[in-house]
Amino acid sequence: MPNIDKALKEINEIERLIKPFEYYYEAKGVLAELADLRNALNKMDKVGIKQAIEKLSRLETIAAPYRGSEPVDEVLQHVQRLKEELKKLLKK
Repeated sequence: MPNIDKALKEINEIERLIKPFEYYYEAKGVLAELADLRNALNKMDKVGIKQAIEKLSRLETIAAPYRGSEPVDEVLQHVQRLKEELKKLLKK
């Protein structure tokens, strides 16, 4: 499976997990960032992809106090996989 497909799959999983919490400010922001990332991937905008990696790292920091909560832990696993796929795309 090409890296872009893997990245999109991870985005879909993160969105699925966060969508029930979209009424929270933080969740709404994450969903908007994921939409921007999806757009950057579709255009193969390497600057946008690099910025997304930085934003995902900040998301991990913001979510750190909530570790131990099953949905948060699952989101963070997908975020880590997504970052790995995005880094592979930047190397191409």
